[in-house]
Amino acid sequence: MAIKGVITKRLYVKFTRCRRSARYEANQPEAAKLSLTVIQRKEETRELARLAAALFPGGEVVGSRADDFAVLNALSDRTKELLSRGTTVYDGVLLTRNFSCVFDVAVPSDDGVNFYVVKCATAPSENYIRELAYLAHVAKGCDIKVCKLSLIVTDPHYTLGKQIKESALLRKIDLTKRVARYADKVAKNCEELASFVQKNDMPPAELCANCERQFGCEYFNACFGKWLDKPSLFTLHGVDSATRYRLFAEGKVSMDDLRENAHLLKPRTAALIKLYGENAVKVDQKDLKKFLSGLWYPLCFLDFESLQSALPRYRGTRPLESVPFQYSLHIVQKEGEAPVHTGYLAKEGEDAREIIAKRLAEEIPQNACILAFGKFLECKVLGQLAQMFPDVRAKLSAARNNVRDIGAVFANDTVYYGQSLGSRSLKTIYRCVDPDGAHGYEVGAVHNGADAMATYLLLPYMSEKEKEERRNALWEYCKLDTLSMITILEDIKKRV
Repeated sequence: MAIKGVITKRLYVKFTRCRRSARYEANQPEAAKLSLTVIQRKEETRELARLAAALFPGGEVVGSRADDFAVLNALSDRTKELLSRGTTVYDGVLLTRNFSCVFDVAVPSDDGVNFYVVKCATAPSENYIRELAYLAHVAKGCDIKVCKLSLIVTDPHYTLGKQIKESALLRKIDLTKRVARYADKVAKNCEELASFVQKNDMPPAELCANCERQFGCEYFNACFGKWLDKPSLFTLHGVDSATRYRLFAEGKVSMDDLRENAHLLKPRTAALIKLYGENAVKVDQKDLKKFLSGLWYPLCFLDFESLQSALPRYRGTRPLESVPFQYSLHIVQKEGEAPVHTGYLAKEGEDAREIIAKRLAEEIPQNACILAFGKFLECKVLGQLAQMFPDVRAKLSAARNNVRDIGAVFANDTVYYGQSLGSRSLKTIYRCVDPDGAHGYEVGAVHNGADAMATYLLLPYMSEKEKEERRNALWEYCKLDTLSMITILEDIKKRV
């Protein structure tokens, strides 16, 4: 919980990247819309921090969560007291004036204090260095001599054995020298930030790369929400970043604006706007016939959901390795027959790879054609499972060789729906074909693959009732992915 008037590391980093998001963070934190992915990564970071403590035994936990200034100040005093006594501190906080900063581990030495911050990552980023620089600034304000500033991340080459070996999984990266380059800049930023939080003016929305970083800004909807559910600059695909930022800055955001300024866009993107206005469907008959002629029965529709965790969960896996936990399979034995559905969703914490491998080997008809939307993951998982389990290797290898990519029909513009506005995603294509059916992606708790992975990893933190609801949502989401491919295939068959 944010404490009014207290400047945190999180607020500092936002201030250095986007003044508008910093204003929301300081005055309207309730406007934040956290994705399931961000929530899951926060939980995973806490897990990694607990493991990191084992690298520095004999310390004491202080705790860094506080809901008022008095508690925060007391926690900071406790942190400084322990460090002055030469005691290692876990989950500590420092406060100087109204600047506070949390850290995961601090280890006193003869030369000063070594600070460690744990991140759900495999390598450092510029943002992490900024955070460490802010930590160094706050520590200096607390009259603490900083000896070393390090990041703790996971080693991407580590393979999990019978149990986790913290010393092998986690690697410490000394960033002291790189952080030192920010010292003067941090001091200046903090002075400006102290003045900034005293005001209430909201800077204008500015679309830039910081809005679109890997996991997105939680205030993105607060800034641009009115444009996200309608045809606009935000939903038109094919516009390069520089052009998108410039058009937004010039106030050219609506579809009418884009039509009037089509000359500023690439010819293909301008053509997409025209096709949208005509509600047209463009078909390359030759390529579509070639694709359809390469399909045969029995015909299967396959979709996997997989997790990529910085903390390896199962024996033999590495950080960020794709591990399947769910699949959906629709089978059509003969043309014109109704599809039959099957699938599997792993139990909480279950390594389901062997179960999935054996079920698929049994359920996929011999020599069946398999359709996937963007077949990379399906081929990769089938190949991995084939290598892992010799008993089903031949069947899964044959299945992998029989995978065809229905997504390529749209990626190559063999079929182009004007209403897609250039998007080639499964959900967008399905929405063009069956708007009512595609509504299923909006009503559940799981809306995309990232949500599915995050939801599965968050199950241990949920109540039994919530677990049941979320598992049902996972099942319906994955099932809808394969069901939507059936509907899409039927539609493009009519286009020949």
